[in-house]
Order: sequence, then C-alpha cells, then structure tokens
Amino acid sequence: MGIITKKLQNIGISALENYSFLLTELIAGQPGIYALYKGDELYYLGKAVNLKRRLSQHLKDRHYKKWDKFSLFIVNNEKHIDDLESLLVTVCEPKGNRQHPRGKAVNLENDFKKRIDTYRQEQDALLFGRKQVAHSRKTIPLQVIYKNKKYTAKLLSNGNVVLNKHVFSSPSAAGRFITGKTSNNGLQFWKAKDKKGNIVPLKKILY
Repeated sequence: MGIITKKLQNIGISALENYSFLLTELIAGQPGIYALYKGDELYYLGKAVNLKRRLSQHLKDRHYKKWDKFSLFIVNNEKHIDDLESLLVTVCEPKGNRQHPRGKAVNLENDFKKRIDTYRQEQDALLFGRKQVAHSRKTIPLQVIYKNKKYTAKLLSNGNVVLNKHVFSSPSAAGRFITGKTSNNGLQFWKAKDKKGNIVPLKKILY
C-alpha cells in the first residue's frame, strides 16, 4: 500500500460550503495533506489530522476568499504528514505559506560542497602534479588496508578509479564505497608505490 490511499482533487469551494456534511461522511476525519488553489495557481499547502475540519477552518481564517478550489490527499499513517508537508512546501513554495515547516531530513549541502572541493583537489593533482607520470604510465596501482582487509584498485590517467570492475569518478568516491562513510580523502586514504618502492599516500605520488 502506498503512502497516499485516497484523494479528492480540484473541488470548488462552494461544494465545501454547501455539502460539508457529505464530505464528513466521505473522509471521516482522516489525516493527510491538502492544497488550496486560486484558479489554476497553487495558493497554500497544509497538513491535518482531520482534513475536513481543517478545510472548514479556512473558510473563516486569513485565507478565506484567497482560494476557490481545494484538493486533499489521505495518508495511510499520520506519521508521514509532517515530512510530506515539508517536502511539498519546500518544492512548491506557495505564496500563502508564510513559514516553511522544518523537515527531519539531513541537509546534504555541506557534504556536497566538501566532495566538490575534494574532487577538484584530486583533479588538480592529476592535471598539474603528475604530468610526466600521466604520459609515461596509463595507470597507477592503488592499495589500502581497511579493517584488516586489503583492497587494490587502479587510478586511470583521466582520474577515474577502477575497483572490482566498478569505475568511480575519483579516489575519494572509491574510498567512500569501501568505508561506507559519507566523507573520504582519497589522496590520503589510498596508497601507492613511489619511485623507491615505498608505500606512501597517493597524495605524495601525485604532487
């Protein structure tokens, strides 16, 4: 069963004003998400544990006469409505919603920025740190021991890493695959042999 179990869309406000008792019979105080429209434009989004009662309140509050149609979506569990409301209001930004509800989802913006910075650093190392290596060798063998298990991979001249037949966009991406963590500095995580045969961090090979 999906999250949305029943729906009623694009119903004129006059139907609510004149036949609310029939709507009560139909949805029986069930929880869900509702939308108010002015013409074809979305005006307001909200949640309610009792949809019919909440819609009736909007016939008297500050939103009255600012909408003329409504839709409602009944959910199978009340615990979902906070996240649904937060998602929809954030994406749709209805002008009638003064505040955006706070969802429980983790904001990935900072992690995304860190990954971009790490990726750029790795690409700079590939482009400017090992020009001669890139021409003389097509790949650099990589290795790492993580939780008592040894992993081997290959760093290609284009910056991609091949690990167990999987191709990753950077050493950090391959490192995250192994550790299962959201962040990884591939230049420090992976090891490679220098000209003397010593096992050193990849960063020392590239710079």
